[in-house]
Amino acid sequence: MAPNPLAILGSCAALAVTSAASAVEVHDLRGLEAIFGRYAPGGDCKRQPQVLVDVTGLTFEGAGAAEKVTNPEWAVSYGGDGYEGPARWIFPFRTGPDSYPILMTFNDEKPGGLTITGHEEGYAGGPPLTPRNAALVKGSPYAKCR
Repeated sequence: MAPNPLAILGSCAALAVTSAASAVEVHDLRGLEAIFGRYAPGGDCKRQPQVLVDVTGLTFEGAGAAEKVTNPEWAVSYGGDGYEGPARWIFPFRTGPDSYPILMTFNDEKPGGLTITGHEEGYAGGPPLTPRNAALVKGSPYAKCR
């Protein structure tokens, strides 16, 4: 018996809603105080790029320029149902309604740590990382400045 196309379409729609619901746009970082601070590659604040995280958002500094993001997406359910660990996942940039080129993972391996990886850019067969995102990924792993 052939699968019902309407059932398949309904399942796809449910998955799309679930995926979109797992990240929420925030306009400040209240509630994420544990990740506040300045991050640099290896925790060495003489190195670039750097990321400053405070209540107002994320500031990316490198190559003589700074870029402030005040409305990132916080992937609140990225760890799965019932996750209560210290990791926090943030998508700082959007390239479309639900398209995020890089992922920031705070406190995953240890408190005060940050990794930045390609999410919808920079994977085999996919679109390349933009220069800004490539620099951020190359600087990873980061740690709070010493």
